[in-house]
Order: sequence, then C-alpha cells, then structure tokens
Amino acid sequence: MPTYIRCIRPQSIDPGLFTNREGEYRHTKEILRSVILARGEEERRLMIHGDSGTGKSILLRKVLSHLKHEIDFISVIVDGKTSMNAEELLRDICENLASELRDEYGENEKAICEISYLDEMSRVNTVTRGWARSRAKEIETTTGAEIGILNFFKLRMGVGSRATGTEELTGTVEIEIDSRFLRQLISHVIETVSADRDKEVVIAIDNLDQIHDKAQIAEFVHEIFKHRKSLLIAVLRSEAITLEFHRSFRDPIVVGDLSGDSLKEILARRLENCPEKEILEQKLPPIADKLRMITGNPLSFLTWVHFLCNNSELNPATMLDDLKSFISNFYGFDPEEVSVISKFFLSRENPFLKRGEIVDQSGVFEGDYDAMIENGILVPDDLYTPQKYRLSPDLAFFKLDL
Repeated sequence: MPTYIRCIRPQSIDPGLFTNREGEYRHTKEILRSVILARGEEERRLMIHGDSGTGKSILLRKVLSHLKHEIDFISVIVDGKTSMNAEELLRDICENLASELRDEYGENEKAICEISYLDEMSRVNTVTRGWARSRAKEIETTTGAEIGILNFFKLRMGVGSRATGTEELTGTVEIEIDSRFLRQLISHVIETVSADRDKEVVIAIDNLDQIHDKAQIAEFVHEIFKHRKSLLIAVLRSEAITLEFHRSFRDPIVVGDLSGDSLKEILARRLENCPEKEILEQKLPPIADKLRMITGNPLSFLTWVHFLCNNSELNPATMLDDLKSFISNFYGFDPEEVSVISKFFLSRENPFLKRGEIVDQSGVFEGDYDAMIENGILVPDDLYTPQKYRLSPDLAFFKLDL
C-alpha cells in the first residue's frame, strides 16, 4: 500500500500553506496593526476563536508573519498544547521571549548576558539570593544595553542594595519561581525592552484551551490578565470561552468554516512539493471533491485525505468503508456504533443536544455516551460546565451514508 504521509500534513501551521481566507485575514491584520500601534494604552487584548480545526492557528501566524514586514515589533508565540498548567505556559513565554531577544540584540554583551539568565530562570523551580547576587555582579561587569534582569534582581530578589554581610547571611535563602514570579519577571523585561528598542512586544498564546490541566486555564487567565505591558492575543476554541474572557475581550475575531473551493486550494498547496504529486493529482480529485462537499472544516478535510492516502488504495467506490476504519484507528470505537450516533446528529444538521435527548432518541447506551464524550466523538458546548453536546466535525463523513 502506498504511503504519502508527508504530503498532506493536516496539523501544519506553516503560514505558506494559508489560503482563501482573505476577508478574515484582512480584518485580523488591520485590527492587529491598529492595536500594535496604540502603544501606551493598557489592557490591549485580542481574542481569536472558532470551532476546532477551522484554521485559527495558521491565520494568527500568517497575519503576524506579514505584519512583521510592515511594522517593527517583537512577537512571542507559545502553544498551550505543550503546557501542563498555567505555570508551564508562563515558563514557555519566558523561554520564547529569551529566544526572540537574542535575535533582537545580536552581539550586545550585556543584553546577551541578561538573556541567558532569563532563559535559565524559565527552567528552574528555585534560585537563591546568592545565585542572583553572583549573576548581578557578572552583568554589572559587562557593557551594553540592559533588558531589565539586573534591576529585577535588585528589586524583586533583594540583591545589590544591602550590606555585604547581610547578603552573605541571606545568600542561601531560596526564592520560589512560581506563576507570580514569572509574570513579574516577564512584565519587567518587556517594559524595559519596549522602552529601550522603542518596539511593541506582542505575546500570542495559541491553543490556550488545550493546556493539559483544564482547571489551570482559569488560573492562567487570572495571572496573565494582570500583565499590562504588551499586547496579548489569545487563540482558543469557542467552547472554552469563559465569562472572564467575554469581559476581557470585547471584540473577538471569529474564524468560521471554509468553502469547498478553499479546501481544494488548501490541498493543492500541500501537494505542490510532494514527491508523489503526479500520482496523487490523478487519484485524489474524485475523493477530495466528495469530501469538500460535506465539510467546511479544513482540519477534518485534511485528516480524512491524509488517512485515506496512507491506509487505502484511494478508490472512491470504497472511500466510506475506508474512512470507517479511521474510527477504529483514531477513536478505538466500533465504527458501527459511531455510525449510529453520527447519522443521528447529521440527519438533524448536527445541533447541540442535551444528554437526555441524545440517550433517549439516538439509541446509544448510557455507558457508550460517556465513553464517546471522553474520546472526543461528542464535543461540548462549554469546556467547563457542559450542558449540551454535538458530533465532532471529524465524523461528518457519515453524510456520505445518509
């Protein structure tokens, strides 16, 4: 069986693969431009949300990539999928900020020295005052621009401002690097860098809703909203938006589905540099044409095509049966059971329904219902206090069997 695993790349966030979302692209770009240029205003926040797989991440990266050619700013992008909790996400911001500042300051001796300690503090749980005192002395012996670490050591960690004897007595006192410490550190550095370089620092948090510990999202929001030194962009699924988000982000950007023609162009972009391009351009069109008529979700569309490319002979006549094996591979569920629940929702145009309606009307057993929620077959209307559920967009291919 042929394998084309590198061609489709359903999870890719390469801005070069962005296509046919010109209205949302221009709208998002103009909003970001105006907010970046509105330096000095506090609580500048932008939220981008939509259903899973609609292309929020790639839209954000495309806009930031293009804006950097038009406006001089520093962007720090982190991904909630890589973080277990709020503190880890703040550590990622700290680490990625250090990486961006290395590019910004080049060979500047003092800045690079301070950046190395910013990076180091993103990786450890505690430091001592003795550690901070020795780092402060090292920074003071270098020349060049400061990024705020030296002053932070003095103000937050109490070094350099007391008698030597006192410093020696407290040198082994440990200071915990927790969420509050990291937020203060990031704010201090961003304020210093922004003033020194006369540039805005933009923090973009992609997939905020996908922090592993969901209970930590609220904690993170509480912590990060105290940060007012830079523009903050949050990208997340609509079902993760809390009341606090609604209060803090007044004019969100909503990313919706794409047209069938847009999905066709997205696939073409991914095939441009594919070694098997000639073969796939012969085999895929009949399959892609059917699939793009039943969904507007680019991730679902590409996931189906990717699965078929690597697990079938790309035969339109067997496409539905081939996709049913996708259920076993990705969800560990009996395809026939999933077929029943899928057709139930799709025949009603996939509304959000309460538990009682689903169990009573769909023929699904109570235990299977809970398992389907746990495995992502059914998705909630609210991540924290779900009241209703609907079918995952990845299962819309059962429309082919209605």
